[in-house]
Amino acid sequence: MEKRRGKTIAITSGKGGVGKSSIVTNMAYIFGKKEESTYIVDADLSLGNIDIFFGMIPKFNIKDLIEGKKDINEIIIEGPYGIKIIPATSGIVELSNLTEEQRNILMFSLQELTGYDFLLVDTPAGISSNVVYFNSISHDIIVVVTPDPASIADSYAVIKVLHSKTGRKDFNIIVNMVRDEAEALNVYRKLLSVSDQFLNVYLDFMGYIPMDANIRQATKRQKLWVEHFPDTQATKALLKICNKMVS
Repeated sequence: MEKRRGKTIAITSGKGGVGKSSIVTNMAYIFGKKEESTYIVDADLSLGNIDIFFGMIPKFNIKDLIEGKKDINEIIIEGPYGIKIIPATSGIVELSNLTEEQRNILMFSLQELTGYDFLLVDTPAGISSNVVYFNSISHDIIVVVTPDPASIADSYAVIKVLHSKTGRKDFNIIVNMVRDEAEALNVYRKLLSVSDQFLNVYLDFMGYIPMDANIRQATKRQKLWVEHFPDTQATKALLKICNKMVS
């Protein structure tokens, strides 16, 4: 009997600094706590930072895998609640645009992973070929956007590129760093309005995460905010989003 493979979800954004990796790591923690077996692929291959959020130092990473020095199980590091992390490199420019051969090695390796509920792919920001590739191999795509006008414009650009290059029509939106739900819905509607006008896509509002001083405090300490501040507004908001994804 073939071992079960769960859902692959790409978490992407138009620009950096929107809290994407923070959402991915804390989301994984929530899934792990719910006994949902979870992997994180740090797909920002040349500027990886997922291990930093967990305060871990990996011995090996995706570069070792792509170069054939290690197999995928040898580079995986384990975080809390059995979260398995596939770490990227940092400062290795040549991995920012994978060749077809490198993609095939990576794709084959990821297909070896089984028995999980969620495989979260933390993509780089922007519209590079790596971004298109990682989104194209995922079941679902989540775009993280903030109220910053540049983030809204760049999110639209990412959706447009992914739609034209992969044919994808369904995109999930998480609005981060907002005052309240009203501001989040306003950001979502702006994105929806321009997408409806120019693209044949469907944007689903997954939820929002409010601005929360505890997030910055936890990140500075290399801690996960959902773990250290379980009762804070941001944790409650992300929990709501995760419950939606599990049900």
